[in-house]
Amino acid sequence: RYTEAARYLHCLGAGWFETASTLVAFCRAADAPPSEVDMFQQVLVRLISLLNALCLESLQQGQRVDDIGKGFRFEVMGAVQLDEETQEDILNSADKIQCVFQVIHNLIVDAHKSGVLSIAPPILARSFQELGAGLLAYNEAKKLSYAPLPLAYKAITLAITICSAAFVPVMMAIYAKGSISAFAFTFGGVFLLWFMYGVAEALDNPFRKHARSLDASSMQHELNRLLTQLLVQ
Repeated sequence: RYTEAARYLHCLGAGWFETASTLVAFCRAADAPPSEVDMFQQVLVRLISLLNALCLESLQQGQRVDDIGKGFRFEVMGAVQLDEETQEDILNSADKIQCVFQVIHNLIVDAHKSGVLSIAPPILARSFQELGAGLLAYNEAKKLSYAPLPLAYKAITLAITICSAAFVPVMMAIYAKGSISAFAFTFGGVFLLWFMYGVAEALDNPFRKHARSLDASSMQHELNRLLTQLLVQ
């Protein structure tokens, strides 16, 4: 589960950045005024950063976001600078991720209509494919976040660790030659088994912050850095 979670997390950020990078490159052939092109790029990177933060919040099963400016545990690029109507639509949406995803789609279509993205439609379709790939990676990651290990598996594992803690001391007292060696073997065996059980329990959802396994905050920061770099090129 850990390696799968790490792969999905990297695919998620890579997919969003690839989308933003492709759309910014398409702007080089724009027929619209530079001010409109700059506005499109500024809004795009903010929505991409917001979308990734919402995905990470969801995977960590975080708190409900009720304020675009203060409700995130992850760094978001200038979300409060989006127009009030867009912010209101996102906050009032039952599924904020799908809402932001649709807003980006609408932004691309409007930009194509206005001449900001004056690229051939078959080529422009690549950006929609990359967006879809990012959303697919998020939905694949959700199975690790929202589908826990079966209860029977957890119960059997817990029963095995309890039985080991109960019977290993007795067996060591019978077969070990001294009290010190019996204590050492018992402590080592029982402790390691319980330690492995605790690690498995923590990694049941590798995205959660208390699991201390995947640093989602640094990945969000890295995505923001790359998006900022796009704007200055």
